Amino acid sequence: MLGVQTVQVFAADAKRGKRTAKAAAVAAAAGGAAAAASARPAPPPAREGTPASPTDEAFLAARQAALQGSLERFEAAAPRVDAAMRSYVDYWRLRFRLTARGTPASGETAVDAEAAAFIARTDNPLLADLARRDWLQRLARRGDWSTFDAQYRQWVLRDESALHCHGGLASLELGAPLGDEARDALFQPRELSEACGMLLERLAASPGRAAGADSTAEARDATRASLTGREAAWWRLKLALEAGAAGSVRRMAPLVGLTPGEVEAALQRPARVASPTASREVAVIALGTLARQDPEAAAGQREAIAALPAAERAWVWSQIAAHAMRRLAPVQAAWLRDARAARASDETFAWLTRAALRAGDWLAVHQFIDRMSPDARRDPTWIYWDARAHQSLGRQAQADNGFRGIAGQFHFYGQLAAEELGQPTTIPPPAAPPSAAELAEAAGNPGFARALRLYRMGLRPEANREWNFQLRGLDDRRLLAAASHACEQRVLDRCVNTADRTRAEHDFSLRFVTPFRAQLEAAASERGLDAAWVYGLIRQESRFIMDARSSANAQGLMQIIPPTARWIARRLGVNDFRLEQLNELDTNLRFGTYYLRSVHDDLENSPLLASAGYNAGPNRPRQWRSTLPRPLEGAAFAEIIPFTETRDYVKKVLSNAAFYGALMSGQPQSLKQRLGHVVPVTMRASELP
Repeated sequence: MLGVQTVQVFAADAKRGKRTAKAAAVAAAAGGAAAAASARPAPPPAREGTPASPTDEAFLAARQAALQGSLERFEAAAPRVDAAMRSYVDYWRLRFRLTARGTPASGETAVDAEAAAFIARTDNPLLADLARRDWLQRLARRGDWSTFDAQYRQWVLRDESALHCHGGLASLELGAPLGDEARDALFQPRELSEACGMLLERLAASPGRAAGADSTAEARDATRASLTGREAAWWRLKLALEAGAAGSVRRMAPLVGLTPGEVEAALQRPARVASPTASREVAVIALGTLARQDPEAAAGQREAIAALPAAERAWVWSQIAAHAMRRLAPVQAAWLRDARAARASDETFAWLTRAALRAGDWLAVHQFIDRMSPDARRDPTWIYWDARAHQSLGRQAQADNGFRGIAGQFHFYGQLAAEELGQPTTIPPPAAPPSAAELAEAAGNPGFARALRLYRMGLRPEANREWNFQLRGLDDRRLLAAASHACEQRVLDRCVNTADRTRAEHDFSLRFVTPFRAQLEAAASERGLDAAWVYGLIRQESRFIMDARSSANAQGLMQIIPPTARWIARRLGVNDFRLEQLNELDTNLRFGTYYLRSVHDDLENSPLLASAGYNAGPNRPRQWRSTLPRPLEGAAFAEIIPFTETRDYVKKVLSNAAFYGALMSGQPQSLKQRLGHVVPVTMRASELP
């Protein structure tokens, strides 16, 4: 329906073979910079995607040639790039070398020297780290683990799980214990990368080495740290089953003694293969696969489940219950009871907790949260619901302790926890504005300058990466100065995201900017909508990027997809409507508020359901509501939404709305009141698109 993803982004990485799309006008086109961002006058809006000079044109040409692997065209454009952006040219030239295949062994020393020299001399620390990442990939391909280990320790971004698995391989080769990052990359319920598959195969073949977890890892996650040899492969195979990652199941199967034929039969014909006489491994693969396909059918395989060892029985019931909950299908109390002893992933326990929450079984809510890893239990989501469970079980002291742990944090569950303690949503006292010296430091940051240049050229992903890299380690004063600089330059998404990072000093006029307020309030008033809610939705949809475009082709501030836009145009009698008008402020606000009001009316005037409907289409919240076994408080309904994107979206929009309401009215706000309650209603299709 209407997309939540703000900007259509394509990785700049050549091996991914994708091109960066133009993401037009910086938020300046939205009608003005944020209030109170800076007392200094703002410069004229800089239009994204329109190179301002021949040197920008040369930069774009060199970049395009580098992405397409055309060294000749790259070298033709490179000399025309000016000094301020020359570091990118040098980096792309190095990438031609680092990604080249077929280099003779005698040439590797020269390539290593070039990479080391670039990292040492470049004035762009981001590109130095990206070059180190590319170099690490090359070192891993040729198995130079000593050099790899030295560079891996210096790698800053830490943003590729495959490299963490290569780091694990390096540790094994060098006789060092497996690090936490390698463990985390290995034991996630998803498809294994080639590197992680290789690492697991090595671990399975060397049980003693696999057991060499350091004490810190053991204290952090004793279950994972204790895995050795075949046991590690078996646990990873079950994680792959949880995620439906059949490729990883096939890869792990030989490590637990299964033949390809046995695995294929269990994956392709699970209902026939699951039987009391099947081996433990075959039965678990078949039942885990069937649980994902048809939880009720899997639950019917009682004899096969009963024949399993106790640990595997509990795991199978956890999958049946979790997959049923993902569909919002009925989850029998017996399934939850039999799943409580399971050894499963945090993702499974999250779905079991949601099932208990929907059923109102507060003891089970607490028990399933208690089964999560320490890291998961520290998530504010589960801190809040565990506190609510204690509260419902008459343990008020434990409940208040949990609420106090997150109350005052500026997010959905921090607000709800504060309300439980009698503290509605308010705006914290503003920090002192950045001084002239602090603003000058931000304006003089070369990385911020490069980012602004990249925004003007329409290279938003690269610009965001440059901007964000400069924020590492900044204290609150420097973050506020950087946010103010972004607002002054009318790059409102960076203004918001940067101000969002402060820890003790805050300026909510930067976190929750209110550009084009007169136009927005007029559009909201015309439709009888709360302007704070509209602002909260825009903040999540587009971060005030005027012509943001999602992967679903949703466009503009309120992210309207073309079919819905045409439907709105017909309803409003706009006969000459053109899709490019969605990038105009007045049209986007008019169309977006009309549709939001329509969804709001269609869903019994519930901002919670309407926010879900705006993101996922109005029929989906109708369907989700129809599955409820009983009335549910709004916060619980938000948590059980089966689409991860929509669940996150709804929480953020309504959290934003409460903050905007407090900021714009000067009065405390109740997030609980905005959420309301949701009651079961028989499913009837909506007439809205």
